[in-house]
Amino acid sequence: MGKEKLIPRAFFVTSGVGMDLEQANAFDLALCDAGIGECNLVKVSSILPAKAVETERDKVTLIPGEITHCVMSRADGEAGEVIGAGIGYGWIWEENEDGVERKDFGIICEHHGHYSREYLMEKIREKLYKMAETRIRDKKIKMKMKVEIEGKKLEVKSVEVEDGKFGSVVVALVFVL
Repeated sequence: MGKEKLIPRAFFVTSGVGMDLEQANAFDLALCDAGIGECNLVKVSSILPAKAVETERDKVTLIPGEITHCVMSRADGEAGEVIGAGIGYGWIWEENEDGVERKDFGIICEHHGHYSREYLMEKIREKLYKMAETRIRDKKIKMKMKVEIEGKKLEVKSVEVEDGKFGSVVVALVFVL
């Protein structure tokens, strides 16, 4: 009997900000603000299964203590610093020699640091296209197909940390099994 594969059927994107006198508490508050503070988060890399559909956070029931897979972008900082995090994703579509198109898979990228929202959005777009180019170039060579990326979306959060506090910002693409 084979082992069952963990292939997400859905996903949602969420974000949160936390500020506190202690950095660890700021991060915890950011996770709670994002609605994923009661999960045991497991960071995964950057591929969306072709059949996964996007849903809203409030339509997903997460059980406290549940092992939850996600791609996470996180930035921490001190009073007066700008911190930001973001995620971008899009779908790779392929067209075979008969002109039939199908969604092949999705790609996800993240960026974080002491950056403004505008900078993060530009950097994530840049990384998303670079990642897509690599995947597309490899597929074209191997499969001799027309391949392109569509449905690009970005979620970015950037804030200035309050006086006398530490801050944390998170953006996560969370997989639903």
